[in-house]
Amino acid sequence: MLKLSRAGWNNVIIFGVLAFILLINATHENVFTDEQALQKDDSFFPNSAVILTMSLNQQVTIERIGKTWRATPAVIEGQALAQMMRSWQQLSVEPTTPNNNVDPQLSLLVSIEISGQDEAINLRLNAQTDQLLIYHQQKERWYVLPLAMYDQLVPQEIFGSKLLNDNA
Repeated sequence: MLKLSRAGWNNVIIFGVLAFILLINATHENVFTDEQALQKDDSFFPNSAVILTMSLNQQVTIERIGKTWRATPAVIEGQALAQMMRSWQQLSVEPTTPNNNVDPQLSLLVSIEISGQDEAINLRLNAQTDQLLIYHQQKERWYVLPLAMYDQLVPQEIFGSKLLNDNA
């Protein structure tokens, strides 16, 4: 065995701990960098983003009032409106290839203003037979969601209103 003085063993321990700290620090940065890159691809909004207003086809406007929401005209309110906005806030999507078979005239136009951003996020929602396609106009990218998400993002109360049916 190696014979070292007490000061020598202290130096060995110090350098061993230092090497271990550097190893943890180096692997920590690589792990979280990869996770952050994946997270940026599959979400519309950063985790800390706050939705201020949302406009659907420029006919229904939903705005944040404190911790609650208000729709103008009042086609949806209360817990249904809060659940709708929670679905938008937690929206996680999967990128897909561009789809040339989508008719822009049949799209639902959604404009979302986020706190801290100068420009609103403009989306086009297209319900297909088995999926929901979302086109992010600023990123010029297509995303896909299960069709069941359509009713969570845009509840029937909004489409059942006389307002949207008259202007269609």
